[in-house]
Amino acid sequence: MPRRSFIVVLAGSLLLFACSGAKSYAKKGEKLDEAGLYAEAADMYLQALQRDQRNVEAKIGLKTAGQQVLGDKLGEFFRTLNSSEDKSAPVDSYLAAKAYADKVGRLGVGLDIPEHYRVEFDRVKGEYLVELYTTGQKQLERQEFKAAEATFARIAALEPSYKDASSLQNIAYLEPLYRAGKDDLAAGRYRKAYEELSRVLAKDAAFKDASALRQEALGKGQYSIAVLPFTSTYKRADLAAKLQAYSIAGLTSSSDPFLKVVDRENIERILEEQRLGLSGVVDEATAVRVGNLIGAQAVLMGTVLDYREEPGKPRVSSKDAFEAYQVRQKNPETGESYVVTKYKPVRYTENYQENKVVASVSYKLVSLETGEVLMSKVVDANEDDHIYYATYDGNADALVPRGANGIADASDRGRRDLFTLLKAPREMRSIGALSSEVLRGAGETMAKQVQQDLASKLP
Repeated sequence: MPRRSFIVVLAGSLLLFACSGAKSYAKKGEKLDEAGLYAEAADMYLQALQRDQRNVEAKIGLKTAGQQVLGDKLGEFFRTLNSSEDKSAPVDSYLAAKAYADKVGRLGVGLDIPEHYRVEFDRVKGEYLVELYTTGQKQLERQEFKAAEATFARIAALEPSYKDASSLQNIAYLEPLYRAGKDDLAAGRYRKAYEELSRVLAKDAAFKDASALRQEALGKGQYSIAVLPFTSTYKRADLAAKLQAYSIAGLTSSSDPFLKVVDRENIERILEEQRLGLSGVVDEATAVRVGNLIGAQAVLMGTVLDYREEPGKPRVSSKDAFEAYQVRQKNPETGESYVVTKYKPVRYTENYQENKVVASVSYKLVSLETGEVLMSKVVDANEDDHIYYATYDGNADALVPRGANGIADASDRGRRDLFTLLKAPREMRSIGALSSEVLRGAGETMAKQVQQDLASKLP
């Protein structure tokens, strides 16, 4: 069956199932209605219409039974209005009744709320809003911010534009965050202060002096790193230079605002001034001296310990197979002709080659305040790529693999595997491309480890 026809049939089946389900619920509702159980009947009618809003019996039944249920809910509103001093009770009762009427209305059945109920609700809601607003103001005065936020949120739910409730709700939410940020800043917990003040500014960009305080937290807590020229145990200077560049890129792309990388041009200028050259920083003592000149708090030093390029040699092998062809034959008894598939032995070629690059890099982060090695690690990285494909000079579409028993394997799987080889890619990444990926991966891993270590140690 065509896919589109199948979808149409499936959709029709689902619609038929929904309609039959709706009828079943409607009939249950009628029986419950006859027994005087109008609340249960209304629920059945609701479920019927949720399955099929065109069900007329369910609509008629829900109009009557649903109005009775609504009447009970409105009765509860009047009962709480007259018996409870807590004005939240009648407000909640009316809102529950209104929500039920709206739910039924969305199914195409209108229920009526008499006007005098609306008048009474508006009156008690007005009184309740005054009470809530007064309570919220007192909570703010007592610095009960969480309770005040909940109170003003309740006001916003009932009357979004009521006085300045929305503004006061923001204050109740922002003030404790602002104070916590201010306290953490004073205590030297700069990251925590920055996060709290950022939450304040996300809600209100002009809240008090939160912006200036966040900037102060960033300024005091920011940690600057200078990435000194890397070295290599190999004669190829480009390896160390590339690794350094990828490390700097990884650090500067960090989302951590507290990590600052000293500009590379400034480092190179100072190294030249100190006549160290671009590869003269080889020990902690020299690194500390240069780092202090640069104005960094720590320096990152790296060395390429091991690097191997392993370009693979092409491996070519000839494989036995068969090429299918058809011949027309005639039945000597009936004289009817028919087609026979035959196979002739052929050979095709399989080609395999692999390129691989391996690197091992060591690095250390040295504090310029203490001369201490903050972290020292080795990163191993490797990248490889290969090609594996087949070629055949004849009719590739008719090629059939040779089975284990030496005859043609005309199975779908055998032909599919061979066809995949014939269509396989014949290009792979070069040694140069793999080299760049290895160094990039090592540099990014190094940068990530440095970021994580500093984030866990610094305040």
